[in-house]
Amino acid sequence: MFDGPSGDGGQNAIYWDPTFLTKGNLKGKQKDSPPLYAVIVLNQPIEDKQQLLELCSGGTFPFEPFMESRLIVHQAKTTVYADGGANQVFHLAKTDEEQETMFPAGICGDLDSIEPEVKEWFASKGVAVIQDPDQYSTDLTKSLKYIRSMAQNWPSSTENDHSRFSDVIEDVMNAVLVGGIGGRFDQGFSQLHHLYTASEDTSTFGGRVFLINSQSVCFLLHKGLNHIKTPVCRGLFRENVGIIPIGRRSVISTKGLEWNLDGQVTEFGGLLSTSNHIKNEWIEIDTTEKVLLTIELDLHQLDAP
Repeated sequence: MFDGPSGDGGQNAIYWDPTFLTKGNLKGKQKDSPPLYAVIVLNQPIEDKQQLLELCSGGTFPFEPFMESRLIVHQAKTTVYADGGANQVFHLAKTDEEQETMFPAGICGDLDSIEPEVKEWFASKGVAVIQDPDQYSTDLTKSLKYIRSMAQNWPSSTENDHSRFSDVIEDVMNAVLVGGIGGRFDQGFSQLHHLYTASEDTSTFGGRVFLINSQSVCFLLHKGLNHIKTPVCRGLFRENVGIIPIGRRSVISTKGLEWNLDGQVTEFGGLLSTSNHIKNEWIEIDTTEKVLLTIELDLHQLDAP
């Protein structure tokens, strides 16, 4: 039985804790403070309005049922809309107060998707609109680069007690993408492609990137040994998990799953570990290549203590 990371086996491992994106942390039930991160809204249909409001409100959204929630962007550093992501937010909000609540720090991209009235409205409210005409990068890549450039001017410390932001962005900064795995299939694959390429080029961002929708969170595991915190309980995660080799074939070994892999080759057209089940609070994945990990969110609020 795998009891989680310990001893010499975890010395060179990479640790992941995606629980800051769960309902358990929305209600403030987790002991640890969420890590420092930025939010990027992409130009894809938003499946869950409540989730988006929680992500964008910074913990100040004044309407029920959000007043008593400790929303997960309470410690987010900034929010950016990737081009047409501004359209998604603008048309989802039904009141002026909702629109005011979901303000971004900026709108970034080649601006070929944002609607004129949406661009004009946000600009009139003082939102920075940054046009980058480079046709060889996506709006996601441009938004990640924009956040990295903003980090150079951030204060040297925060309420998270992280010091010297710009010097340690690779270690402490995360990006949470909303709308990245929904809508058109080709755009969804494009986001995964650029998530992979951005992870290869640390000049783009350097931090960890999480994609979230109404049901799941996914992120790229690094080559080597990875330990991932995956408590299966109400308000955190459900048991379903997938390990997808999206770049190239990978040899994978795991611990803490119902059907563990033991040095097996995974690839499209061959073996894929999808619909596997989490059986421990921590799982271990040792991989020879970067792979996409998907974990199903539990959408229930935690029971009152």
